[in-house]
Amino acid sequence: MDFAFVCDYADAGGPKINALGVGFDTIFAQTVPWTQPLFFFVAQLSASVAEVGQKDLVIRLIDADGADIAEIHGSFPIAQPIAGVEAKARIAVQFAGVTFPQYGVYALHLVVGGNELHVIPLTVTSPPATA
Repeated sequence: MDFAFVCDYADAGGPKINALGVGFDTIFAQTVPWTQPLFFFVAQLSASVAEVGQKDLVIRLIDADGADIAEIHGSFPIAQPIAGVEAKARIAVQFAGVTFPQYGVYALHLVVGGNELHVIPLTVTSPPATA
């Protein structure tokens, strides 16, 4: 795992990841339940020649009690690396219309091939008071 983050928008369709609003960990919700219109989970993974092939992917968004809020299944390829170099797999997964039922701490869990590789905490809270 090279890195993972949450952002407002991302595209991993080429030799690099393009992303906007990178690395947020808090959603300010006026009320709950709160429906977040759009966000992306982004990750880059390094892989050796032994890991070449299609990989199953699950990203689970869970609440503090471990209950699923959203779950996305998919797959991605790990291409044959150039000799002596690790292959890179870049993923950008869209979450649209996710409803957070209450304020609190949530977490995005990246699972590849049945192995959890990374967890990103995500807090939903009321906006800060303004002076």
